[in-house]
Amino acid sequence: MSVRRGTPLSLPFFATDSNNAPAGLAGITWAAGNVKVSKDGAAFANSTNLPTAIASGPAGAYKVDLTSAEMDAIAVLVSIEGAGADPFRLTILTSGDPSGTVVADGANTASTFETDRTESTTDYWKDALLLFVSGALAGQVKRVSAYNGTSKFATMSSAFTAAPANGDRFVLVNK
Repeated sequence: MSVRRGTPLSLPFFATDSNNAPAGLAGITWAAGNVKVSKDGAAFANSTNLPTAIASGPAGAYKVDLTSAEMDAIAVLVSIEGAGADPFRLTILTSGDPSGTVVADGANTASTFETDRTESTTDYWKDALLLFVSGALAGQVKRVSAYNGTSKFATMSSAFTAAPANGDRFVLVNK
């Protein structure tokens, strides 16, 4: 499985009943602190989201949605502990640079455009390099001078040769 750094991930896992292994344990009530994430060996922090049962899955089948910020590391260690279930640990190694797509918006220009990135922190991508990998701008690269975490607009330090088109793909480098 290839997981791109900084890209949200829906992580499926199986909660084994600690009193009846290998049976799965359904009906776990998840709470803050049950899922923790360590990025590149840093201290563990509570995950943003709690696990949910996978619909129509076997007893004990759950998933937890990890955010792009939680996945912004080379090595992501996930620790999941629910009452009555064996602990679940997984190390996720990411690869490559985060990627995105231009979203159609009448306000898009050659230097400012809407993206499909999900980061909500303003200036999260500031000073990263944005390299287009598809469309008429493929191969062009500019430095991100601002990123709006609410509108998802990225502003470049200088303009591309034209406004990117809806669906044009890019990678973010040096973040």
